[in-house]
Amino acid sequence: VACRIWLDRVVPTRTPANVFSKFPALRGAGGTFFMLDQLQGDDPDFLWGGPPAEGEARGSVLACDFYNAGAIAPLSDADMVDLLMTELLPAAVPEFSGAVVVDSFVARYPGAVTWFSPGSFGSRPPLQTSVRNLVCAGDWVRMGEREHGAKGLCQERAFVSGLEAANSLARGGALGSSHVRQHEVIPIRDDEPQVVAGRALNKRVMEALRPLETLGVVRPWIR
Repeated sequence: VACRIWLDRVVPTRTPANVFSKFPALRGAGGTFFMLDQLQGDDPDFLWGGPPAEGEARGSVLACDFYNAGAIAPLSDADMVDLLMTELLPAAVPEFSGAVVVDSFVARYPGAVTWFSPGSFGSRPPLQTSVRNLVCAGDWVRMGEREHGAKGLCQERAFVSGLEAANSLARGGALGSSHVRQHEVIPIRDDEPQVVAGRALNKRVMEALRPLETLGVVRPWIR
Protein backbone atom coordinates (compact mmCIF):
# COMPACT_ATOMS: atom_id res chain seq x y z
CA VAL A 1 0.00 0.00 0.00
CA ALA A 2 1.42 3.37 -1.00
CA CYS A 3 0.05 6.74 0.10
CA ARG A 4 0.98 10.22 -1.03
CA ILE A 5 -0.21 13.08 1.18
CA TRP A 6 -0.02 16.84 0.60
CA LEU A 7 -0.35 19.05 3.70
CA ASP A 8 -1.23 22.69 4.27
CA ARG A 9 1.88 23.38 6.36
CA VAL A 10 5.48 22.31 6.65
CA VAL A 11 6.09 19.75 9.38
CA PRO A 12 9.77 19.59 10.41
CA THR A 13 11.16 16.14 11.16
CA ARG A 14 14.52 15.01 12.49
CA THR A 15 15.21 12.95 9.36
CA PRO A 16 13.56 12.86 5.91
CA ALA A 17 13.23 9.04 5.99
CA ASN A 18 11.40 7.37 8.88
CA VAL A 19 9.99 3.97 9.90
CA PHE A 20 6.68 2.73 11.32
CA SER A 21 7.02 -0.40 13.44
CA LYS A 22 4.88 -2.40 15.87
CA PHE A 23 1.79 -0.19 15.67
CA PRO A 24 -1.25 -2.35 16.55
CA ALA A 25 -3.34 -0.49 13.98
CA LEU A 26 -1.04 -1.75 11.20
CA ARG A 27 -2.10 -5.36 11.95
CA GLY A 28 1.35 -6.78 11.33
CA ALA A 29 2.38 -4.45 8.51
CA GLY A 30 5.54 -2.38 8.57
CA GLY A 31 5.96 0.96 6.92
CA THR A 32 8.08 3.96 6.07
CA PHE A 33 7.34 7.60 5.45
CA PHE A 34 9.51 9.95 3.44
CA MET A 35 9.37 13.74 3.58
CA LEU A 36 9.51 14.50 -0.12
CA ASP A 37 9.62 18.24 0.47
CA GLN A 38 12.94 17.68 2.24
CA LEU A 39 14.32 15.19 -0.26
CA GLN A 40 13.12 16.99 -3.40
CA GLY A 41 12.59 20.52 -2.12
CA ASP A 42 14.45 22.10 -5.03
CA ASP A 43 11.37 21.71 -7.26
CA PRO A 44 8.15 22.24 -5.26
CA ASP A 45 6.09 22.78 -8.41
CA PHE A 46 6.96 19.23 -9.47
CA LEU A 47 5.83 17.86 -6.10
CA TRP A 48 2.56 19.77 -6.32
CA GLY A 49 1.86 19.21 -10.01
CA GLY A 50 2.34 22.80 -11.12
CA PRO A 51 2.67 26.37 -9.87
CA PRO A 52 0.54 27.38 -6.86
CA ALA A 53 -2.89 28.88 -7.28
CA GLU A 54 -3.58 32.24 -5.68
CA GLY A 55 -3.84 31.83 -1.93
CA GLU A 56 -2.99 28.12 -2.06
CA ALA A 57 -1.37 26.75 1.11
CA ARG A 58 1.58 24.50 0.45
CA GLY A 59 3.33 22.45 3.09
CA SER A 60 4.99 19.08 3.46
CA VAL A 61 4.53 16.26 0.96
CA LEU A 62 4.78 12.70 2.26
CA ALA A 63 5.21 9.31 0.64
CA CYS A 64 4.07 6.55 3.01
CA ASP A 65 4.67 2.92 2.02
CA PHE A 66 3.46 -0.19 3.83
CA TYR A 67 4.81 -3.73 3.47
CA ASN A 68 3.23 -7.06 4.39
CA ALA A 69 0.11 -4.94 4.21
CA GLY A 70 -2.53 -7.51 3.27
CA ALA A 71 -4.46 -6.88 6.49
CA ILE A 72 -4.79 -3.12 5.94
CA ALA A 73 -5.15 -3.10 2.15
CA PRO A 74 -8.97 -3.47 2.37
CA LEU A 75 -9.23 -0.15 4.23
CA SER A 76 -10.77 2.63 2.16
CA ASP A 77 -8.57 5.44 0.89
CA ALA A 78 -10.13 7.80 3.43
CA ASP A 79 -9.52 5.36 6.29
CA MET A 80 -5.87 4.90 5.26
CA VAL A 81 -5.26 8.64 5.24
CA ASP A 82 -7.14 9.04 8.52
CA LEU A 83 -5.05 6.29 10.13
CA LEU A 84 -1.89 8.10 9.10
CA MET A 85 -2.99 11.58 10.13
CA THR A 86 -4.70 10.77 13.42
CA GLU A 87 -2.56 7.95 14.78
CA LEU A 88 0.65 6.96 13.01
CA LEU A 89 2.22 10.26 11.97
CA PRO A 90 1.39 12.18 15.20
CA ALA A 91 2.88 9.31 17.21
CA ALA A 92 6.14 9.78 15.30
CA VAL A 93 6.11 13.59 15.12
CA PRO A 94 3.44 15.35 17.25
CA GLU A 95 3.36 18.38 14.93
CA PHE A 96 1.50 16.32 12.33
CA SER A 97 -1.64 16.54 14.48
CA GLY A 98 -2.03 20.21 13.58
CA ALA A 99 -1.67 19.74 9.82
CA VAL A 100 -4.57 19.55 7.37
CA VAL A 101 -4.59 17.26 4.33
CA VAL A 102 -4.87 19.28 1.12
CA ASP A 103 -4.82 16.26 -1.19
CA SER A 104 -4.04 12.56 -1.03
CA PHE A 105 -3.63 9.48 -3.18
CA VAL A 106 -3.67 5.81 -2.14
CA ALA A 107 -2.56 2.90 -4.33
CA ARG A 108 -2.51 -0.83 -3.65
CA TYR A 109 -0.07 -3.27 -5.23
CA PRO A 110 -0.88 -6.82 -4.08
CA GLY A 111 1.99 -9.26 -4.45
CA ALA A 112 4.40 -6.51 -5.47
CA VAL A 113 7.12 -7.22 -2.88
CA THR A 114 9.94 -9.48 -4.03
CA TRP A 115 10.69 -12.61 -2.01
CA PHE A 116 13.93 -14.55 -2.47
CA SER A 117 14.81 -17.88 -0.91
CA PRO A 118 18.01 -18.28 1.13
CA GLY A 119 20.81 -19.42 -1.15
CA SER A 120 19.42 -17.75 -4.28
CA PHE A 121 21.91 -14.87 -4.29
CA GLY A 122 24.10 -16.51 -6.92
CA SER A 123 21.16 -16.73 -9.32
CA ARG A 124 20.49 -13.00 -9.36
CA PRO A 125 21.63 -11.00 -12.40
CA PRO A 126 24.89 -9.03 -12.19
CA LEU A 127 25.05 -5.26 -12.27
CA GLN A 128 27.62 -5.31 -15.07
CA THR A 129 26.66 -7.44 -18.07
CA SER A 130 28.72 -8.59 -21.04
CA VAL A 131 27.07 -5.89 -23.18
CA ARG A 132 29.00 -2.63 -22.93
CA ASN A 133 26.01 -0.31 -22.63
CA LEU A 134 23.70 -2.63 -20.67
CA VAL A 135 23.65 -2.70 -16.87
CA CYS A 136 21.15 -3.95 -14.31
CA ALA A 137 19.85 -2.12 -11.25
CA GLY A 138 17.55 -2.97 -8.38
CA ASP A 139 17.76 -4.48 -4.92
CA TRP A 140 17.85 -7.94 -6.54
CA VAL A 141 21.09 -7.29 -8.47
CA ARG A 142 24.55 -8.60 -7.55
CA MET A 143 27.00 -5.68 -7.62
CA GLY A 144 30.25 -7.65 -7.68
CA GLU A 145 33.28 -5.56 -6.72
CA ARG A 146 30.90 -2.62 -6.21
CA GLU A 147 28.92 -4.53 -3.59
CA HIS A 148 27.47 -2.26 -0.93
CA GLY A 149 26.84 -2.80 2.77
CA ALA A 150 23.08 -2.49 2.24
CA LYS A 151 22.62 -6.12 1.26
CA GLY A 152 18.94 -6.59 2.03
CA LEU A 153 16.05 -6.32 -0.38
CA CYS A 154 15.27 -2.67 0.23
CA GLN A 155 14.88 0.75 -1.31
CA GLU A 156 18.32 1.75 -0.06
CA ARG A 157 20.02 -1.06 -1.97
CA ALA A 158 17.94 -0.33 -5.07
CA PHE A 159 19.03 3.32 -4.89
CA VAL A 160 22.70 2.44 -4.49
CA SER A 161 22.58 -0.06 -7.34
CA GLY A 162 21.08 2.63 -9.56
CA LEU A 163 23.98 4.95 -8.76
CA GLU A 164 26.50 2.19 -9.40
CA ALA A 165 24.81 1.26 -12.68
CA ALA A 166 25.00 4.86 -13.89
CA ASN A 167 28.60 5.12 -12.68
CA SER A 168 29.47 1.98 -14.63
CA LEU A 169 28.07 3.47 -17.82
CA ALA A 170 29.95 6.71 -17.20
CA ARG A 171 33.25 4.89 -16.57
CA GLY A 172 32.84 2.83 -19.71
CA GLY A 173 32.07 5.81 -21.91
CA ALA A 174 28.60 4.58 -22.83
CA LEU A 175 27.09 7.96 -21.91
CA GLY A 176 29.42 9.94 -24.15
CA SER A 177 32.50 12.03 -23.50
CA SER A 178 30.47 14.83 -21.88
CA HIS A 179 28.96 12.54 -19.21
CA VAL A 180 31.85 10.95 -17.35
CA ARG A 181 31.29 12.32 -13.84
CA GLN A 182 30.45 9.62 -11.32
CA HIS A 183 28.14 9.99 -8.35
CA GLU A 184 29.61 9.41 -4.91
CA VAL A 185 28.34 6.32 -3.11
CA ILE A 186 28.55 6.67 0.66
CA PRO A 187 29.48 3.41 2.43
CA ILE A 188 27.52 2.29 5.46
CA ARG A 189 29.15 1.96 8.86
CA ASP A 190 30.76 -1.32 9.90
CA ASP A 191 28.52 -4.10 11.21
CA GLU A 192 28.13 -4.43 14.96
CA PRO A 193 30.01 -7.33 16.64
CA GLN A 194 26.91 -9.50 17.14
CA VAL A 195 26.06 -9.21 13.44
CA VAL A 196 29.59 -10.21 12.45
CA ALA A 197 29.45 -13.20 14.82
CA GLY A 198 26.04 -14.29 13.55
CA ARG A 199 27.17 -14.11 9.94
CA ALA A 200 30.26 -16.19 10.70
CA LEU A 201 28.17 -18.82 12.49
CA ASN A 202 25.70 -18.97 9.61
CA LYS A 203 28.54 -19.45 7.13
CA ARG A 204 29.90 -22.40 9.12
CA VAL A 205 26.49 -24.04 9.28
CA MET A 206 25.97 -23.61 5.54
CA GLU A 207 29.40 -25.07 4.80
CA ALA A 208 28.66 -28.05 7.05
CA LEU A 209 25.40 -28.74 5.19
CA ARG A 210 26.86 -28.39 1.70
CA PRO A 211 28.12 -32.02 1.41
CA LEU A 212 24.55 -33.21 1.88
CA GLU A 213 23.58 -31.59 -1.41
CA THR A 214 25.76 -34.08 -3.30
CA LEU A 215 23.54 -36.79 -1.83
CA GLY A 216 20.43 -35.12 -3.16
CA VAL A 217 19.42 -33.58 0.15
CA VAL A 218 18.15 -30.08 -0.54
CA ARG A 219 18.01 -27.54 2.23
CA PRO A 220 14.29 -27.33 3.14
CA TRP A 221 14.14 -23.52 3.20
CA ILE A 222 15.23 -23.20 -0.44
CA ARG A 223 12.27 -23.22 -2.79
